Amino acid sequence: MKKLVCLIGVMMVLVGCTPPPQTLSVVGNTWLGYQPYYAEQVLHPEAIPANIHITMLTSDVSVVRMVANGAAQAALLSLDNALSLQTRTDLKLCIAQVINSSHGADAIYAPPGFDINDRQQPWVVGMEDSALARYLLARWMRLHDIPERQVRREIILPNQHAIAYAAGARDIFVTYAPFSQKLASMGAEQIFSSREIPGEIIDTLVVKQENWQQHQAALKRLTGPVWDKALTAALDPQHPYYQALQTLSGINAEELRQSLASLSLYNSAASRTFLQQDYARVQQQVSEQLVASGIHQVITPLPICEGVL
Repeated sequence: MKKLVCLIGVMMVLVGCTPPPQTLSVVGNTWLGYQPYYAEQVLHPEAIPANIHITMLTSDVSVVRMVANGAAQAALLSLDNALSLQTRTDLKLCIAQVINSSHGADAIYAPPGFDINDRQQPWVVGMEDSALARYLLARWMRLHDIPERQVRREIILPNQHAIAYAAGARDIFVTYAPFSQKLASMGAEQIFSSREIPGEIIDTLVVKQENWQQHQAALKRLTGPVWDKALTAALDPQHPYYQALQTLSGINAEELRQSLASLSLYNSAASRTFLQQDYARVQQQVSEQLVASGIHQVITPLPICEGVL
């Protein structure tokens, strides 16, 4: 309990700390699916391999920037974000783990009474400047025959969505758990979610291939027994980890339960099975949608890290 009382203070360290030299730096945003890793580092830092450091950042933009400029060597990213990063850079990433599949946790919200057929004026869309946000918006628009002229994108970080919604300055928000729960608690209604595009949004741990070779043993321990232990604890409502997820997410127990129900979290065995059986198909599907949505003209494939399977 003492650790939980101190959790908020430790979170500030988790968000802003700098890893020691010669350490592989893993960065990720505040997405709920990544938070068992953050809870593990907060509550049991001794369990994390000594040469790996995990940092929680505020947005995908920050995550991508740190990997692109060399400040981090590994990232927790949705597959579309990871493929986009692979395509735009010469980083030579590989996928080390599939963390979860989204079944409604990524969504688009609007005020009550929003009419998708009322297109007299363009809709102002509040969204993060990420491949994932653009992907989700593009999929909604294509599936509902919404022309490009109907939307006007405005970049806003996910942790500011609730404030912007309260101000009434935007018509639609492209968001994800736990921020979607905050919008829902304020009366916003879900008008589209990843449930309508099953299997297209998965979250991953990707690593620069050269750093995978250097830290392979530690990363296998992180994505294997360390992750499995943290995941099991985080999904137990009676465990301190579950309380830690509430604190890290800023949502209550019922909102956390609903959020967890909207995604499938994979243990290490399920991750390997997915990579063996489903990854090639899903990567191809997501790559085709990234091209069809106009985000990229061609996609550079993201291979599985050597030795994962």
